[in-house]
Amino acid sequence: MPRLLPIVAGLALASVPQAARADDDPPAASPRAVTGEVISASGSMRGVAEEFLVLPDGTELGGRLRTITGEGGLGPGKLALTDLALFDAELQWAFAKHYELDVSLTAMPKQPSTTHEHIFQGAALAVRHDVARQTALAVSASAQPLAGLHGEAFGGALFLVHKHRLNEIVTFSVAGGASSTVLHPAGASELPYLIEAAAHASVLCRIPNGVWGGWLGVGYAVPAYHRGADPVSGMTLAPQPRLDIDLGNAVQLAEHWDLTVDLQIIDRGELARPETRLPVIDGGFDQIQIMVGISRRLPSHDRGWQGIGDPLIQL
Repeated sequence: MPRLLPIVAGLALASVPQAARADDDPPAASPRAVTGEVISASGSMRGVAEEFLVLPDGTELGGRLRTITGEGGLGPGKLALTDLALFDAELQWAFAKHYELDVSLTAMPKQPSTTHEHIFQGAALAVRHDVARQTALAVSASAQPLAGLHGEAFGGALFLVHKHRLNEIVTFSVAGGASSTVLHPAGASELPYLIEAAAHASVLCRIPNGVWGGWLGVGYAVPAYHRGADPVSGMTLAPQPRLDIDLGNAVQLAEHWDLTVDLQIIDRGELARPETRLPVIDGGFDQIQIMVGISRRLPSHDRGWQGIGDPLIQL
């Protein structure tokens, strides 16, 4: 697996963010619905290239394939690059001025032959709001099936995101808030739960015309409160501090079409101690996620993004 990291990192740096021409005075924003990250702070990836936090107008539809590798956590052995994959169908909608609604559905098209997990792997919902210039508030909720058990895991998060532009190319982004996870095994009389305080910092780079943007981020979370027993081992939950790394970029392929490539290193507990992990596939154990996504922007009738006709030439 270590030999994969230089290849994927090079691919991520050389290839992805989004698109369309940035406004002279762009709106604030972008945080993302739920994956296994400490704080998933991205929503529309085009927000990196065009410097917004909340989708300013219209709708964005997309699909994203995620391959997951790890030393273990699902099935009896290691997870190779193509053993486990998730597919996300995503929608971002600017339903009112300074408000964005994100919806995602996740399926699992590929899993190890030794496992029999659900094909449908849950859904996520997030609402974002510009509260000040370059500052946005996001609240999210998610649900996914437990791995190896009958039952569900429910998640929620509340966080604040702020961007500070250093110059026309480089912007700093910070986010902070809290997240919670409730485990609901079938037939359980007690529901284990975990509350974490989390922070995320990233450096964003972009081409000023909005054709390309890239990011490097670090997330950190500490358990604030937990209660109950791990439904797999029966031991009392023992969550640990988590450190995640996110490296990605996005590029405009054509007017209204964007391509994204992202590498995430997600930290969760110790393989030999199930009470330090969570019995879910997405972010429940130490894993590396490699993501490739494509999205289509649908501008509203009264205001549309004016993308560049041949954006790759501008690179």
